[in-house]
Amino acid sequence: MATHADADLIIKLYDLRREGVCREARKFFAGWAPKDPDEVKKVGSDPTWTNNAYTRQATTYWEMAFSIANEGAIDANLFAKNCGEGLLFAVKCQWLKLKFPNEWTRTMAEAEAFIAKNEAAKKKAEMFKGRFTW
Repeated sequence: MATHADADLIIKLYDLRREGVCREARKFFAGWAPKDPDEVKKVGSDPTWTNNAYTRQATTYWEMAFSIANEGAIDANLFAKNCGEGLLFAVKCQWLKLKFPNEWTRTMAEAEAFIAKNEAAKKKAEMFKGRFTW
C-alpha cells in the first residue's frame, strides 16, 4: 500500500516535469514524428542539436523515475498510475528501434524492466503501442 512518502515523491516527480527545459523536451519528444532515417540519426546522435538534447532530457528523466520504482523506493502501483508519459516514451523508443534499426540506439531499459513486472504498466504500454504503426 502506498504511503504519504510515496505520494510526496509522485508530487515531486510531477514538479520536476514542470521545469521549463524539461517541459520543452517532453513536448518535443512526445510530438516528434520522424520522416526519414537521417532525421532519426541526427536526433539520436548529434549532441550539438537541440532536439538531441531534448530527447536525452525527456528519456533520461523518465529512466530516472523508473529506476526509483524498480529499486522499490516508491509504491509500484501508485507509480504505474502516474507514469503514462514515461510508458509512452519507452514504447516510442521501441518503435523507433524497429522502424530505424540502424539509426536509433536509445532504449529505456529501466522502463522496460518496470513494464515487465507491473501489470498496470504492461496494459498501458500495450495501449500506447496502438498509437504506432509496427
